[in-house]
Amino acid sequence: MLHVRTITRGLLLVSFAAACCPVTRAQSAAAVTPAQEAAIEAGIKELSSQWSTAYLRNDPSILERIWAPDFVYVEPSGHRFTKAEGIAALKASGEKHTVSEASSIDVRLYGGGTVAVDIGDYKEAGSDKDGKPFERRSRFTNVWVLKDGAWRCVSGHASMIPATP
Repeated sequence: MLHVRTITRGLLLVSFAAACCPVTRAQSAAAVTPAQEAAIEAGIKELSSQWSTAYLRNDPSILERIWAPDFVYVEPSGHRFTKAEGIAALKASGEKHTVSEASSIDVRLYGGGTVAVDIGDYKEAGSDKDGKPFERRSRFTNVWVLKDGAWRCVSGHASMIPATP
């Protein structure tokens, strides 16, 4: 009886492994070439630049295009917002940006080139709705997913970089 249980468990393990293997094979078969990886990295960096431009120009249509429908972001304060909330906040903010730029962006690819994570620095400056000047620096991490031939950001988080004296 012990021998039958061992064989049964072994068959279950093999069945489970076989069910998982096609995903692994598909991912490795779809592995990106160095040239494709470089192109994807450049594309993600460009999308991050466009994101910054959205705030510089106060243009929510850019965010509408690059944020996924289920986008969620966590600000340095811990406040969490969705795509609709973020776009509404941009429209209502009254801030006027003179600087909005992402820099020092590193991109990593996963899932056979269908998922990208970028980490970078963000600097913004300008004046708020009352005309009071502001300057903020943060470090961000964003998760991008390739779906229907287009990259969309699905989630992100930022942490403040303290001002240096």
